[in-house]
Amino acid sequence: MESRIPKRIHLIRTYHSHWAKYSGYHQFIKYLCPNRFLLDVQVVDRRNNYFPVSNAKLRPYVDHVIRKFTTQAYDLNNLVAEMVALRKWWSRGFDLLHCLDGEHSLQLLPFTFRKLSFLRARPRIVATFHQPPTKLSSVLNFRVVRQLDHVIVLSPEQKSYFEQYLPESKVSLILHGINVDHYRPGSGEKCEDKLRCITVGSWLRDYECVLEVARLLVSNRNIEFHVVSAELAEQDVPENVHVYCRLEDAELVRMYQDSSVLFIPLRDSTANNVILEGIACGLPVVVSDLPGVKAYVPGDEAILVKDNKREKFASALLGLQQNRKRLADMALCARQRALELSWRKIVLQVESVYSGLLQ
Repeated sequence: MESRIPKRIHLIRTYHSHWAKYSGYHQFIKYLCPNRFLLDVQVVDRRNNYFPVSNAKLRPYVDHVIRKFTTQAYDLNNLVAEMVALRKWWSRGFDLLHCLDGEHSLQLLPFTFRKLSFLRARPRIVATFHQPPTKLSSVLNFRVVRQLDHVIVLSPEQKSYFEQYLPESKVSLILHGINVDHYRPGSGEKCEDKLRCITVGSWLRDYECVLEVARLLVSNRNIEFHVVSAELAEQDVPENVHVYCRLEDAELVRMYQDSSVLFIPLRDSTANNVILEGIACGLPVVVSDLPGVKAYVPGDEAILVKDNKREKFASALLGLQQNRKRLADMALCARQRALELSWRKIVLQVESVYSGLLQ
């Protein structure tokens, strides 16, 4: 039987300034049961450098050594985060360490904990990974991966990838969740005449495809494209494309709510925050046919297009513009799918992993 005494969990998460306030993987922390887990959250802000040595010669040297002998995603900020975690473990201990961004966070602690375990009980180590297999080989240290007690992945392709290095019992597929209270359908009526297609983000987006599809449909005055990304800020775009470089959280939610469909051609994908935000706002999705995408929108809420075929994307959007009944049905399915991926439900799977390791 699980102990009634709350377990101490130390979480390390990365922060990027462009992330939305109510979106992102770290949101599940808010939903963990406080009666079962005492949480200590350590944030690594990628904008700052917390390395305590300011010497003009030593600092660049240490940075050079880190980048030479670790992975490309690891830097001085991550080194400091590991040092802080080690100090906290040494001073008061914790039962489990969860690195929410495994590509960034771990290089030293798994080995250090094992070497010092004769002095203090070694914590269990969990890491969540976000990048698709096409990117993982360049950002992982597989000696570190093999030291982990458990890995959480966000897409089926990732699970198969990590099972090359760890037993199947040590790899859990837990889908990314979404805050369905913040991201929700709007209460106002949408324009029945126009199909407003929204595209958001930069990472692994195929904006060449977006622009080509927009050009194919430029003569249709009832279809317009709204792109929230600095990636197109300096580009010459068709007249039916409107570009926004940066929006506040509330403005972005309103744009989702005012739009008709989420149009998001991708080069690759695991979990995609924008897809989750869009379906939570009741948006049908027209998206690339990828294994990671299918895991999140497997039903009637999405139209999947193989190989980012421009003509098929254009045909799908035109079909939705002409068939408002289907658009409305897809919108209902989208919101229902988002409710299935609510953090309140997803967090139970994370708690199950923690409990299994801490018995």
